[in-house]
This record gives sequence, C-alpha cells and structure tokens, in this order.
Amino acid sequence: MKILNIAHRGYSGKFDENTMLAFKKAIEYNADGIEADVQLSKDGVPIILHDETLDRTTNGHGFVKDYTLDELKIFRTKSVPEIQLLKNDSLQEMAHLKLNMTTERNYEEGKQVGSYKVGKYTMEEAEYFQNRGGEEIPTLRELLELVADSDLKVLNLELKNSVIEYKGLEKKVLSMIDEYNLRDKVIISSFNHTSLVKVRKLENNKKITLGALTETILVNVPKYLKAISVDCYHPHFSSILNEEYIKEIKDAGIKVNPYTVNSLVDMKKVIMVGVDSIITNEVELLNTLL
Repeated sequence: MKILNIAHRGYSGKFDENTMLAFKKAIEYNADGIEADVQLSKDGVPIILHDETLDRTTNGHGFVKDYTLDELKIFRTKSVPEIQLLKNDSLQEMAHLKLNMTTERNYEEGKQVGSYKVGKYTMEEAEYFQNRGGEEIPTLRELLELVADSDLKVLNLELKNSVIEYKGLEKKVLSMIDEYNLRDKVIISSFNHTSLVKVRKLENNKKITLGALTETILVNVPKYLKAISVDCYHPHFSSILNEEYIKEIKDAGIKVNPYTVNSLVDMKKVIMVGVDSIITNEVELLNTLL
C-alpha cells in the first residue's frame, strides 16, 4: 500500500504555514493529505493556527484565545525566517531576470509557457509574493470547504488543547466535520490524549479515526492505544526507527504516521521501516521517493 504524503501545516516548506495558500499549494503539488492545527477564538470559532500565541507567525501579539474571529481576521501572517529567505532569493532573481529580458513581451511569453522558475518558486508564485502582505488566519470551515471539494485522501486535524483547555473544542470540530460529511477522510490527533477520549465518546454511531501524538518513546503502544480506543500512532519520526518496535505496533493493526520528516535521509529511513504516512513540510521532496 502506498505511503501517504501528508503536508504538515500545508506545504509549509515553501509557503506560510497553516494558511489557505499553503493548503492549496499542498493540493497543487500533489500531497495526499493535509495536517492542520485547530484552536478556538474568543467567541468560540474553530480557527487554524499552530501556536497558542500569534507572535511567531503573524503580525499580531498575545494569545489566540483573547481575540474574536473578526479581530483575528485583521492580522496577517509573516513568514518564518527560512521561508522569508526563500522568498527574498526568488524575488531578487525575478528582478534580475526582468532587467535582462530584451522586451516586456519576451518576459510575458516566458511566464505563459512556464519556462521560468525563480529560485524555489514559479514566476507566478514570486509575483504573488511581491504583491501580497501576508495571508489571513483561516477558519476550520474554510479548510473543510477546500478539502470537501478536493481529491485529498486525508485531513489530519490536530486539536491544540495541551497548553490551553478550549472547552467544547472536540464537539465543535466533530460537528463541523459532519457538516461536510468528511469523517471518512479525517484523522483527529492530539498530544492531549484525554481529548481523544472525549472525541470517541462524542462520535455516536459512526467512528472517526483518532491519532495519538507523542514526543517520546512509549512502552507497549498497542496495549495503550487499545485502552483509549485510538487507531493511529503519530510519533516523532526518530522514535520509530527500531524495526522490532515498529513491527509490534504495525502487527497490532495500528497505522503509524510520523512527524516531521523533512530530509531525504530521514524520509528514506521511515520508508524503510514501513510507516503508513509521512508528515512533512517538504511535499515535493517526499514525492521524489514515493
């Protein structure tokens, strides 16, 4: 069975993480699935952002929980340093290219036939960055609408409730998934395993897939996941490179979906031990191996 390429926070190796742009680019560059992080705004709307605070990835400050959706929508994302560097290189190369074009017509024709790539980006992407001052913080509803209208195989929603307890998060996320009839495509994951137990109690007659996130090496994973009725194991990739360890987990019928695997060397390692999905920032790189 094919190992799935899951775009971590969208195609976050090249685009601002957890934005509609990163999610759309994940689809465009042939990811099999998307992973995204869900929190609640002050007025209880499920929104997509990784950190509990706004400072690292947006021009806002403070905790997500202290802003209403309308207030959050005012902010714009800012690129993390490694992405900004890629963008800067691309824009510089595009400016140099324009200067060296003999005519404007030449430049436009080159763009149309796709013969130009500037740095890591297409010409179209570079021009988008040039004319854009960041992205909006998306809502879960916006993401679900995109997924419902796509051919993606998987949407992995991580509930971000390990640091802040968002009351009612599980129920709101599950209800919205059902609005779009996406239970068959969704994996709900969390580092807060009590949250996964809550989801299982709320699901009623139709089961949804759950994934237990962990940063460490757990003992007797099959027994533990069976006890909390969880289907998938989402470990840091470095913890599942022992073949005997992962075999015990896989033999119990548990799907293993490690994060965040970004180098070719590490991708090859997790492919060799037989994972089911690979959660990565580097969608195109992983596709060269699958």
